[in-house]
Amino acid sequence: MGRLQAEEIANMLKQEQALEWHLQCNHYPPVNKVFIPIAQEAIELANQGIHDQIIKMPNGIKLSVEAIIEGLHLDTFLDQSTYDGLNEDVYEELES
Repeated sequence: MGRLQAEEIANMLKQEQALEWHLQCNHYPPVNKVFIPIAQEAIELANQGIHDQIIKMPNGIKLSVEAIIEGLHLDTFLDQSTYDGLNEDVYEELES
């Protein structure tokens, strides 16, 4: 499993269903379903270009939107323009 399968699932199912599948099947150990609303919030904020906002997780830990996107491997669920923009920022940092 992995990124390609997550892309297919993201395109086939509603976001909540696709996230449930992704968190349960693409992670070991599986991520608890209580993290689905957190994942949805992080995706929404990232798509708005807000990456440094802090979100409180169900387990009490506070993480930035960027950390949640990276930690839960949610880049597949981002708008393509947002994902491309993130990649460009990484490349710009590497070049400087």
